[in-house]
Amino acid sequence: MLSRRTRYRPVADILLLALLLLGGCSALKEKGGTGARFSLPQITEEATGEYHPGKFVWHDLLTTDEVAAQTFYGELLGWSFRNSGEYIQIYNGERLVGGILTIRPQPGKAKQVADQWLAFMSVEDVQRSAETVKANGGKIINGPMPLGERGQGVLISDPAGAHLLLLHATGGDPKDREPGIGDWLWNEVWTLEPDPLVSFYTEVGQYEDALQGDDYVVLINEGKWRAGIRTIQQKAYAGRWVPVVRVKDPTSLLDKVRQLGGSVLLAPGEENASEDTALITDNGGAMLILQRRTFPSDKEAH
Repeated sequence: MLSRRTRYRPVADILLLALLLLGGCSALKEKGGTGARFSLPQITEEATGEYHPGKFVWHDLLTTDEVAAQTFYGELLGWSFRNSGEYIQIYNGERLVGGILTIRPQPGKAKQVADQWLAFMSVEDVQRSAETVKANGGKIINGPMPLGERGQGVLISDPAGAHLLLLHATGGDPKDREPGIGDWLWNEVWTLEPDPLVSFYTEVGQYEDALQGDDYVVLINEGKWRAGIRTIQQKAYAGRWVPVVRVKDPTSLLDKVRQLGGSVLLAPGEENASEDTALITDNGGAMLILQRRTFPSDKEAH
C-alpha cells in the first residue's frame, strides 16, 4: 500500500486552498495589500477561437510557497516562470503550460494542507455544464463565476468526490498538438467504482466514446484520447484527478525528486506498475505522474 511505504498522507479536504482561490474572480489580493481583486490571466497568449469540450486545457498549482515550487519544477522539468503579482505563469520552453497561484491563508483561519494541482476541463457553456453536473450526481463547489481575463468557470465535484474546474476560456482553448517533453500528457481520475464516472463524464465532457480496459477507461472526443478513469483499491487515494507530465525517462528523475524535497510514491515497475511511469509528490505534497511516452514523430526523427 502506498500510504504504508511513504510519508505522504492523503488529504481529505483537498479543496480548501481552491475554495480560498475561487471566490468570484479570486479571493486573492495583490501583493502590497491593496485589496484589489486578482484577475486570472488567459490560458493562451494568442486567441485561437477553438473550443474542444472534454479537453484538459490548463493546470494551476495552488501553493503556500511559490519559491519552493519554482525551484522544484524548474530543476526537475526545466520549466521557467514569469511573475505577475500573486500569479506565476509556467513555461515549458516557449510554451505556456500552466500557472502557480500563491495562497495566503490568514493565521488561524485555515489548516495546513498539501499543495494541489487543479485541472481545468474545457466546456462549451459553463451554466449548462453546471446543470449537467447536478443532473448526473455531481456537486457545484463554487460558481458559475467570472475568472477575470481567463473566462467563465465552475468548480465541481464528481460523484466520487474528485474536483476539477470546468472552463470556457476567453479567446479559446490551446490548439491540439503533440505533447513535448515537459508538457502535460494526460489526466486521470482515480476511483473505487468506475461505472458512475464513465456515465458522468460522458455527459459533462461530451465524450463521444469510452475505451474500456481491465482497470482503466479512456475517454475520447474528436478522435483523441482526452482523459482516463483508473480503478484503484486504496480508498484514501480515490476521488482525485492526477495530472501526468511527459518525461524522457522517469527512472532517471527519481533521485532528483528526492533531492528537491519530493517523494517517490511508486517507482517504475513497482507493484505491477508500468516501467514507463512514476508516481511522485512535489516538495509541497502535490501529486503527479511522470510518464515516458513515444509518439510516431519521435520514431520519424531517427
